[in-house]
Amino acid sequence: MAEDLAFAAERSFLAQEFLTWLWFRCEVEGGEFELDAGPVAMVVEDALSFTSWDPDGTRASLRGGTPTVRPEAASALAAGLTLKRARLLAARGEREWHFSLDGETLDLLGVKVPEVEDKGDDDGVDKLAEKLALGEELRAMVDGLYQVFLGVRLGPDWARIELPRLNDWVRQKLDRAWQEVLAASSN
Repeated sequence: MAEDLAFAAERSFLAQEFLTWLWFRCEVEGGEFELDAGPVAMVVEDALSFTSWDPDGTRASLRGGTPTVRPEAASALAAGLTLKRARLLAARGEREWHFSLDGETLDLLGVKVPEVEDKGDDDGVDKLAEKLALGEELRAMVDGLYQVFLGVRLGPDWARIELPRLNDWVRQKLDRAWQEVLAASSN
């Protein structure tokens, strides 16, 4: 048991890297993922919380508007911070789920499942069961995305291909942020 906990603690950084990588893939590749259970589209929406690897280190939060494109988000990434939590949208077909994902535990928080049709029965058990099934579908999507990430992160091309792409993304975000700051200061 203690060995399992030690192994989990050793690998816990992967969950935070996953959330930052997911944001990267959503912005750079459009957020479309092909999973075993079918395609899913992801969007990083709002409420970004950043943290450093040091437990007593820097923390930052951005809320409202479109924080993913704000200069503060680029600065946080450039400073080596990773996402601790983000508000996301997952879509499969016409159905949409809104939720926050914790980057340390991969817990789903504040989940809003797609609307469930009212079938006219007085017993809400069927409606509740359908909502629970939609929650489980979301959990399966996040687990599937995490498996895709692990395949990339633990694969042979991480250091050679994916990490340089991530670094380039951060540089581009920082360049855009500086351009915005300079444009705002010249007005």
